[in-house]
Amino acid sequence: MNSNEVTRFLESFFAALGKPETSLRETDTEPLFKILASLKQSLPLSIPLLRELSALGTGRPPNRKAEVLEKRLWRIHLRMCRVQEELSRLDLKKAAAGVSPEDFIFSSIDFSRYRKIEEFYFESLFLEGPDDFDEVFLKRSFGSGKAGLKSLIRGSYKKNEGFYEIQKETPLLLSVMRNLETSLESGDLFTAEEIKKELKALLDFTGGGKSGKIFLPGAEKLFSLLALSLDGACFTHPDGMETKLFISEQGKLSGTFHPAGKAWTRVLIAQNIL
Repeated sequence: MNSNEVTRFLESFFAALGKPETSLRETDTEPLFKILASLKQSLPLSIPLLRELSALGTGRPPNRKAEVLEKRLWRIHLRMCRVQEELSRLDLKKAAAGVSPEDFIFSSIDFSRYRKIEEFYFESLFLEGPDDFDEVFLKRSFGSGKAGLKSLIRGSYKKNEGFYEIQKETPLLLSVMRNLETSLESGDLFTAEEIKKELKALLDFTGGGKSGKIFLPGAEKLFSLLALSLDGACFTHPDGMETKLFISEQGKLSGTFHPAGKAWTRVLIAQNIL
């Protein structure tokens, strides 16, 4: 299918999606996913989320490398595992008289674990970890955004025989590492802005964006439609544990994780997508 045919399909698809009587739950996403899946990987086109969602919707090929969403879910799972591990060891009865629970918990943190970190764990959780959090949250918490924190982490560790070893230990660095490992305040699994950006890239590539058709009727519903397509999706993490996504009664994309074999459910997209 050539670029003009892709543009015409998208115009037709979004025109139908934009009709007031169109139900998101009844919209057939298979034609859209087939079109996206047919786009060659070698094309100079950066649409990783659309590609991954289309792969999930059309059946993932075997031995495919983990992509954006799977990596984000894996990092959430790792944080939950770490929090679960710490909760299982915490005994507030051992706190000295007059010591608040918050101070006792802080005094129990083992910051030495960040001096030498196993390669797979470090690369899975910390190198891309800042991407999981809102820019405003990071700047408010650490005085720096995603790019700055990534630079701080990369410049503070050196890879050595399967491990990353800290080169200069600072309170800021330890605080960043601690939050990236245990904070459950990460943002949405993916955002409307990310989808809009990729849709514009796709339309610009095919020629459809040159006439301003990024605002195709119904295009504003694409984010919700894609989130809804993940209802029932199941992901198996590198440690063998599974996470299943679903749409809650409140219309939010949620996921049930199993850190240490215990079921934890959390909202993955905060807005009501229905």
